[in-house]
Amino acid sequence: MTGRSPPLPALRAFAAWVRLGSVAAAAEELKLTAGAVSHQIRALETFLDVALIERQARRWVLTEAGRIYGYQVRQALQDIVDVTERVRGHGRRTPTQDLRVAVLPSFANGWLLPRLQDFMRWHPLVRLHLLGSMAYADLDQGQVDCAIRFGHGRWPEADVQALMGDTLLLVAAPGLLGPEPPQSLHALLQLPLLHASENWSAWLADLVEGGHGVHRPASRMAFTDSTHLLEAARLGLGVALTRRSIADQMLQRRELVQAHPHECPHASGYYLLRPPAAPAHAAREAFADWLQGVCARFARTQT
Repeated sequence: MTGRSPPLPALRAFAAWVRLGSVAAAAEELKLTAGAVSHQIRALETFLDVALIERQARRWVLTEAGRIYGYQVRQALQDIVDVTERVRGHGRRTPTQDLRVAVLPSFANGWLLPRLQDFMRWHPLVRLHLLGSMAYADLDQGQVDCAIRFGHGRWPEADVQALMGDTLLLVAAPGLLGPEPPQSLHALLQLPLLHASENWSAWLADLVEGGHGVHRPASRMAFTDSTHLLEAARLGLGVALTRRSIADQMLQRRELVQAHPHECPHASGYYLLRPPAAPAHAAREAFADWLQGVCARFARTQT
């Protein structure tokens, strides 16, 4: 082997920050102070003579070099863990572990599924079962090991872990808006509107200009399932008020576009729920750790 190896503590600190999205969270995981984590990352930059992080006031953002290096470091550290486990388990078969997760269908389809390949790559021995459900009873009755729920965070009978917030925005198919999209809110609201459970009044009330005196408009179509709402919008049937998280993939693929520049915080957020006083479950904790990190990265891209 030629060349100098970077210090392992610095690599672990950098990898934890990349995955979790904050110095405080990385420090808590590594049982260090926030100052120690910052020092380790700066030491790694000094070792490499490359800026990994762009420090913008109170916010840190990965540079392009940091993004590439962070991915490779995480992969390398996980490879060390995997080969260590194989050596420790030499001569005996390492069993898979089932993980049953209840998740909102709209969140699974629009946000979680496109990201799951990353989890499965890091945890090949986890056999994941996704239950598309909105029922709290799934967790309460022991049908699942954990649940991803959207709400205000008040589930007194569960161990609750905050994941991320969300925003409300208007979306539509590019073809519906045409080559010259409506320039005013009034003109936009003349198009067919699609309603589900999201609060038009909250979006309008948060609008600085043009929203005063405008009440919840009448809908052309109404849905009880947000997945159906977004598919209808994608097909050009109307303008939909939706959460950015569940529209994420369609927006990235330009199947939907933002129909109005205004976007407001949602009153609810995403949470991971575990049964209270549940026995140790390695696959669930690995999933919770991964989910916290990927939610933190998504939230950073939206600020």
